[in-house]
Amino acid sequence: MPHSDTKPNSDALHSYQAQKSSIDSFAERYIKLVLAVGQHDCYYVDAYYGPEQWQQEVFWQPLDALINQHQQGSEVLEALNNTISHSDLIQRCRFMQTQWQSIGAYLDFLQGKTRRFSQEAVDLYDCKLPEYCLSQHRQLLDEIDVLVPGEGNLSERFNQFKAQFIVPKDKAAEVFSAAVAVAREITKKHIDLPEGESFEIEYVNDQVWTAYNWYKGNCYSLIQLNQDQPLGIERYLELASHEGYPGHHVFNVLQEQKLVKAKQWLEYAIYPLYSPISFLSEGSANYALSMIMSDDEVLAFERDVLIPLAGLSGDLALFHRILKLVKRLGHYENYISQCLTDKQIDAQTAEKMLIDGALYPPARAKQRVQFYARNRAYVINYTIGEDAVAAWVESKADTQTQKWTHFENLLSRPLNASEIR
Repeated sequence: MPHSDTKPNSDALHSYQAQKSSIDSFAERYIKLVLAVGQHDCYYVDAYYGPEQWQQEVFWQPLDALINQHQQGSEVLEALNNTISHSDLIQRCRFMQTQWQSIGAYLDFLQGKTRRFSQEAVDLYDCKLPEYCLSQHRQLLDEIDVLVPGEGNLSERFNQFKAQFIVPKDKAAEVFSAAVAVAREITKKHIDLPEGESFEIEYVNDQVWTAYNWYKGNCYSLIQLNQDQPLGIERYLELASHEGYPGHHVFNVLQEQKLVKAKQWLEYAIYPLYSPISFLSEGSANYALSMIMSDDEVLAFERDVLIPLAGLSGDLALFHRILKLVKRLGHYENYISQCLTDKQIDAQTAEKMLIDGALYPPARAKQRVQFYARNRAYVINYTIGEDAVAAWVESKADTQTQKWTHFENLLSRPLNASEIR
């Protein structure tokens, strides 16, 4: 009788190991298909730090072959769903199922089978779009109009007012480094980052984005800042937190340390850009500044540190009151990208809508439309993603310490858009 519980425990362990082996096998299938799709689109694989051998084993294949592999994998995944019973394996299976479905949608796109913007948001990012009301946009512009000094065209007045806060290019490196340093310092007080995590900052040109984090693995990121368009002082803390701390860099570090290395959940060792993981990645990165500083603290740091470094002056408090409203125009930008994607407007009209309705300067509007043309529904991850992350974190926390705990938990064990919203 002393060994009466040995067999049940042994059976349970054997069942778990068998199911884990099946999930691990599918993770390899998933990674190799993502790598193969990436050979048809150089932007598709945003980061990979899994087994080098798997990367070497992937060779170029025509889209028809990849579509066939995807269909076969879908059948395997469906069978897995019917056999997995352990909670952590169920979560892994659910994550890969949502990611896998997005691969099929992107293969369609590569074949020229485009979807409408709203359907692309669902199929690629697991996000059902909320309705957008243009009357709210008009009301928002009226509120901004009251605050912006001067008379005449609102967009011109806003950009003229904003010009006094543009950081000279020869000051950009110093200002950005200071912003990254404080973002890192605050983040490390709340999140236990691994020894040796690091980043490099590089200044580049000729890109459709403003900044980018290229995560290289082993807790290292290359952060690039595009110098094509001048940046206002407010963008430096935003970008430092978004690309670095506690944004993209921390997001990838936590997944690599807690999931890939600690648990050997290798499906998290690859980041397909046009997939549901981007909803959380961009949403949490956009929310990152709210984690490290309150609005008042942002204003104080810019006033006391960044403004002197940049050699600027002006009514910074009024600027931030206006910017708080301008940020809400991001949902109107989604609408513009939707109209452009669905071919309801052309690029020139989209540029004009950005200038008149989102207060962009002409050169920046042209660059932004190029971003929409390349990335289509991806833009929803910034605004709707941030709203979802904010609501998820703040609904579970009463204190700032609790907010950090839930924010770290979300980054360490990612949820899909439909699970957050």
